Amino acid sequence: MNANSKEVVQLTAWAAILGGVFAYLNVGFMLLVTQGDMNLSLQGAYMLGASAQVREFFRWSMLADVLGFYLPLLVIGGYFWASFRDRAGALGDMAVLAIVVYVILGVAGASLQLAVLNPLASLHSEGGEAAKAAAEAAWTSIATASQKGLWWCEGPVVLFWGLIVGKQLKDAGWGKSILWPLSIVGWCFGLFFVCGFFQSLAVLTNLLLIVVVLIFPLWLLMFGTQLLRRPKLRLVDQLS
Repeated sequence: MNANSKEVVQLTAWAAILGGVFAYLNVGFMLLVTQGDMNLSLQGAYMLGASAQVREFFRWSMLADVLGFYLPLLVIGGYFWASFRDRAGALGDMAVLAIVVYVILGVAGASLQLAVLNPLASLHSEGGEAAKAAAEAAWTSIATASQKGLWWCEGPVVLFWGLIVGKQLKDAGWGKSILWPLSIVGWCFGLFFVCGFFQSLAVLTNLLLIVVVLIFPLWLLMFGTQLLRRPKLRLVDQLS
């Protein structure tokens, strides 16, 4: 099926729109869990000692994370690869591999935290002091490995993907309203990777993360809605 077929365009557009909605839900749930201090999600004593409702908010946030920031990018990345592979060549192949790596890293980090939270919380509440200490250490290790390990490694692959896709979108006639947010997201991901390596730059790292989680969903929503308005023009161009 051609990348510009009505079915493919609509699937890609709605994947982007729903991804943007779920991504903002992820942000909202995380705010409910942490009151704006993301470092609380790394603290075993806080997360395992939190109420069942707070833990459920966190699990919903991880589900929304998977459905918002990650799985829709497989559809979008596949659409871009099918649309631009003749012009992008090997760089297009590298870009689609980069976005697949991004999705794998992100889903792995979110699903690990989603899966282990309640079992560790049960151990924490039912066990003795030694069990509580072990559960807290286990959560802190898993959450840190996910958020500061797996998610940290997303930086360079998203930057690379954004640079390649941004150039192709520009050549295809997409406007600045789509190109600028994508560029900001890509560079913030790249800087997040660099700054995240240095503990002294923790404040800047957190600021970059805030920019990403606010602008990336917005780009998904804007791209999806604009793509829905383009298929007739693209199909006409294809047939002419």
